[in-house]
Amino acid sequence: MKSFPLLLVLAFLTACSEEVVQKPTTPLIINTSNGEIRFNVEVAKTPEELQTGLMHRTQMPLNNGMIFSIYPVRPTGMWMKNTKIALDMLFIAPDATISMIRENTVPMSEDLIISRDPVRAVVELNAGQVKRYGIKIGDKVNHDILSNMTTLSDVPPQPQGPGAVIPKGPNAAAAGPVIPKGPNAAAAGPVIPKGPNAAAAGPVI
Repeated sequence: MKSFPLLLVLAFLTACSEEVVQKPTTPLIINTSNGEIRFNVEVAKTPEELQTGLMHRTQMPLNNGMIFSIYPVRPTGMWMKNTKIALDMLFIAPDATISMIRENTVPMSEDLIISRDPVRAVVELNAGQVKRYGIKIGDKVNHDILSNMTTLSDVPPQPQGPGAVIPKGPNAAAAGPVIPKGPNAAAAGPVIPKGPNAAAAGPVI
């Protein structure tokens, strides 16, 4: 049996451990001018799932993807850090229509992609699917997550006064997107603001 340097073995094991096992999928339908387009998507809704997203994947079945549940409804941001496959991103408005599309995102890029308007979800598909199926802004998206619609009116009012307590956690009242800055910004998935005066909008994905 041929021996290998220890560092080479460790590097190989690390690479293997980074390959994420696909989770069960749920059906997602996009109603386009060309008819219904069906995808199978994994769901990201816990803080850990939102942070991880599709990071470290080296491939994904053609008609698969992932839907990120954004609650409460708010503007949000995505990035491609540690994401090895190019993606098409669909930002889904509270009425379940596509409000913004970003095609062919650059793998491993740390540039932020910020939604112009509040969104209820973000869908990530293999790059090229938007052009392949003619998906456009205004197309309707059907998925279980979107059947429970929320609006900005669902967000509790911000506390007022000098003794007000700032809400914390991923479901705290929305205050707009949180943009990470500096070399020590979180290196994987959503950026969770820290400190007593951090914005209460929850993670930037």
